[in-house]
Amino acid sequence: MLYEFIATGAFVGRLPAPGTLGALWGIPIVYLVSFNPWTILSAVLVLFILGLISSNEVIRLTGDQDPEEVVIDEVVGYVACFLFIEPTLKTYVLAFLLFRVLDIFKPFPINLFEKFHGAYGVMLDDLVAGVMTSFILFLLLK
Repeated sequence: MLYEFIATGAFVGRLPAPGTLGALWGIPIVYLVSFNPWTILSAVLVLFILGLISSNEVIRLTGDQDPEEVVIDEVVGYVACFLFIEPTLKTYVLAFLLFRVLDIFKPFPINLFEKFHGAYGVMLDDLVAGVMTSFILFLLLK
């Protein structure tokens, strides 16, 4: 039950538009850990590990290799959007929009990472989408 709670973002993954709602969970997390880039990186690492463990359990329970209700990957991806940029109202919005576009369309090289097996496939493509979002916004906003 705890694994499902974590993997589904407090069960918001069971609501309509789970990916979007999951990414929205990242906003308060970024706000809470945005003291400096190291705290954001630490949050990404901790959430990624929690995501691997919890999504692996949901995969085991459902038999689905990429369960739609798992949204911890979107949370991690959105938090990763702030690895290279400062959190401001403007960047919260731009990161959300760009991250969701990259997450939905999965352009190269993001699409390569969703091919990993199990929890790694669930988690890595969103992490890469978040890092790419951060890098793109860094270049655009500097």
